[in-house]
Amino acid sequence: MKKITIILDLFICSQFIHAQGGWLEAGLKGGYGVNFLVNKNFYSDHNFSPKLSFGYMYGGKIGINFNEFHSITIDVTSSAFEQKYNYSLLNPDSTRSIYLRSIGFNTLDFILMYRKASDGGYIEIGPQYSMLTKTSWSDQSAQSQNIDVSTNLVKSYYAAVFGFGGYLIGTDNFRVILGFRATYALSDLISSTGKQNNFPSVTKYDTYRASNPLTGILVLELNYDVGYFARSKCKKRKLRFLLF
Repeated sequence: MKKITIILDLFICSQFIHAQGGWLEAGLKGGYGVNFLVNKNFYSDHNFSPKLSFGYMYGGKIGINFNEFHSITIDVTSSAFEQKYNYSLLNPDSTRSIYLRSIGFNTLDFILMYRKASDGGYIEIGPQYSMLTKTSWSDQSAQSQNIDVSTNLVKSYYAAVFGFGGYLIGTDNFRVILGFRATYALSDLISSTGKQNNFPSVTKYDTYRASNPLTGILVLELNYDVGYFARSKCKKRKLRFLLF
């Protein structure tokens, strides 16, 4: 009888743990989308035409789910950004030639997101801190490729992130999620040296305008539930972490 009581007691405790605790998840993610280097001078300059450009990201995440509706995630990702431009130059015979110019950079990103889920979908919002790890520059008129322009760009910047998406398929502790994430830099990408060099247009405008990276990326996530947190009444409400 005593053994049966102990077994029943353990069973009740385990059910309480599953019912009351949040859980920890880990995941991989990757995405591809469009890039824009937002600068008001470029859009008002008839000799300067931004082209549709693309970039990508990949990395991992750790998420703490407080319940089935609210969670906090920490992403560490590597991203590639590129912006291409067509620009025209006046020739000695008064005709104009059109050339292609490209600026690119890679970043290591740290992203803290709050995610709210409901009815198989979610929305998320949070800050991002990005450190530039690589830069590139090419100019068709100068026949130059992959020139180091790192001194013209800041070493890091902050951005605001907003996203949404939904669950595609999954099991009890594994999910495949498809979403969209938009990121906008809150500060100027151009350093003090770059401002002196009129980078990246090499044209001196009457009024300086900041250059802010904007991305819109379609993101695929693979999430796995690692374990759950629980506070049991059976042992003085001690907090535990249990693997699935």
